[in-house]
Amino acid sequence: MTYYFSDCQTGAAVGCLPGSNASAGTQSAPKQNLSGINLNTLPAGSRLLFARGGSWNWSPTVLENPLTSAAAPLVFDAYGSGPLPTFGQSSGNMFHVGGGWNNTSNDGGYTFRNIKFDGRGTAAWGFWFVHTVRDVVIENSEITGFAIGLNSNDSAAHGVRGITLRNNNIHHNYDMGMLGHYNDLLIEDNLIEANNFSGSGFSHGTYIGGGNNITVRNNRYIRNSTVNGVCQGGNMTFHGQIDGLLIEGNRIEQDAAAGGCWLMSITTGYTSAEWFRNTVVRNNKMINGGNNSLVAQAAPGIVVEGNVAINTRATKQLSFNIGGGVGAGDTQDANAVVRNNTACQSGGATGAVVNVNSPGAKVTNNVVLTGAAATTGVCAR
Repeated sequence: MTYYFSDCQTGAAVGCLPGSNASAGTQSAPKQNLSGINLNTLPAGSRLLFARGGSWNWSPTVLENPLTSAAAPLVFDAYGSGPLPTFGQSSGNMFHVGGGWNNTSNDGGYTFRNIKFDGRGTAAWGFWFVHTVRDVVIENSEITGFAIGLNSNDSAAHGVRGITLRNNNIHHNYDMGMLGHYNDLLIEDNLIEANNFSGSGFSHGTYIGGGNNITVRNNRYIRNSTVNGVCQGGNMTFHGQIDGLLIEGNRIEQDAAAGGCWLMSITTGYTSAEWFRNTVVRNNKMINGGNNSLVAQAAPGIVVEGNVAINTRATKQLSFNIGGGVGAGDTQDANAVVRNNTACQSGGATGAVVNVNSPGAKVTNNVVLTGAAATTGVCAR
């Protein structure tokens, strides 16, 4: 089943033509909005297509469709030409994906593609993944103007799983771009920019607080947690208990930073036991962080390789700080592999490339480059 929609609310493009709910919902005769359509009884594989250049004044929407699946999802997508269709909302959460609070029905199979989700600077969360929801894809979209762009209400007793975020622009969310506990999570090829307006050390560009099988690959983190041009807080942050964490090919960048600007943090932060098992941090580029570019703790056997930390400011920075500082109950560091990492220091920057506090560690071929070498080759921005 396929329905087409067109509406011309706040922010619609010039020339937008609204549909009518009395229409059949075809491309030539689109409906105006979802009035009269029960999203949670639509058959598997249904498609809801929204006109490019159109805009909808949205209201909180609960998705809990038992018929959909990864193979035959309920799809929200765009049609036509022009700007992304915009869903705009000023308060509350835009999508409750998986039902309401304390819901444990095992539903899933939702795809959101080619849409701008706009919290207008005052709404709460763009997407709230609830308890046992699974198999959600969000791609080629824009998520902006919320307190938190994406949030997961999950725990070890439940299991939000199979969330894919691909090629999205997650920007200017005033608290965080993303928060929560996830299993089987893929964050790939996204632009994550200018989230956490206050620069709070408790808020971040993305903050994953536990889960399993998490991949963060080929994303750009630009100027998150920045106040008056200076990074104050977190960018890419992990706490809790995570088994299976791959972080590769990302670029995390600031113009300037205070000491507490964390570019990549895989660290203990809770009073309960924490660990990061089977963790690989590979081929990331981190630019102008605070006291460190990467900090990792409670990560036995972590592999940190091929990363580049660039510091262009007259500050001292320990680029890669691995191990140490764990609390009671946390897994102790051991057997880290730290190799082939580079610190690029220009503009008066100083500091060591690595500090490793992990018994049995293998630390090889980590170098500091200065002078012309600090701005060319592997150090080129």
